[in-house]
Amino acid sequence: MLHRVLSIGWACLGGILLAALGGAGCSQDHDLLGRDPPGAASTSGAGGGTGATASSATTTGTGGGDAVEPPGPTKLTVVNGIGDHDAVRFCFLAYPDGTGAGVEPWPSAGLAFARARVIEPLGAAIPEGTSVQAHAIAGDLDGTEGLDCAEILALAAEPAAQVVAAGLPVLPASVFAEEKSLLLVATGCLGGEGHTHDGEKQGCGDAYTADTPTAGLVAVAMSRRTSFDRLSLQVAHASAATPRVHVRLAPGRADASEAAVAQDLSYGAISPFPPFTGLSRGDLGTLEEVEIETYDPLEAKVTSSVPMREILANSDVPADSIANGQGFVLVAIGAAPETARGGFWHPLTYALLWADP
Repeated sequence: MLHRVLSIGWACLGGILLAALGGAGCSQDHDLLGRDPPGAASTSGAGGGTGATASSATTTGTGGGDAVEPPGPTKLTVVNGIGDHDAVRFCFLAYPDGTGAGVEPWPSAGLAFARARVIEPLGAAIPEGTSVQAHAIAGDLDGTEGLDCAEILALAAEPAAQVVAAGLPVLPASVFAEEKSLLLVATGCLGGEGHTHDGEKQGCGDAYTADTPTAGLVAVAMSRRTSFDRLSLQVAHASAATPRVHVRLAPGRADASEAAVAQDLSYGAISPFPPFTGLSRGDLGTLEEVEIETYDPLEAKVTSSVPMREILANSDVPADSIANGQGFVLVAIGAAPETARGGFWHPLTYALLWADP
């Protein structure tokens, strides 16, 4: 039995979102949706309650604190980082009055774990001129074919339903008016039948139990800044189970050393700003041999290493498009580093996407 309809999971939202929601900071360098350069601001809550924490911010890479984003139209990229199901669909409903009647779930075929998709035009899925609440839906997605969002959410609330759904934090209407490259990542775990395990907190986050899933949302703005003779890289932290980490890139060539891309990166943050531009395409060597590492500076050890070949296999970014002058974002999703495989969760990996699709 999967039936569960929840409201408001973990959230890390910032910048303009913070002002709209009236929250306090959740963690460091949340480049979010507000100003140039980014400020440290976001909100957090769990299981329908509210809460907030605050901490300091750091960035890495080249450039100064007076960097300004290039102008551009509003773009929205959505990533599925729900770590305990193979695919999800979303219902983007007007808040607070949207019932979902007549609203089709997005995307039509479901979005696989670690995959990204751009909503274009924005009005194809996002209600205009209103705050929006996304509902993540998983389980027997085939059983939701032909149903509108109201019918799917009603189905998920029934006993013995094979669908699980959770309402994610509300996004104010002003977010979608921002002329930025926006990124929304559904994170954590939705739960469901059999989704219990001795290692569940390492797979889904410290707050996870079968009765308190950790589905949530990370909302950030990706930088459009590029360098004509370098790659531009940022990392977004959307693994609800992973603590603050350093992220390094190990090139696919024996004569190259690891490069620190994002330091002291916490859940809900995107870093650095300006983007890291310390490597050219030639510096990477054999692309499939590149490794993305998390590093614990206190214990001076690598805690995870994900090969680029795996990341590319889950991405719509072709390997031959990774070139100088282009900007990319790596989105960390899934379980915590060093979490044993064999549970109901997906291990730590990264979604690779264009910063300005």
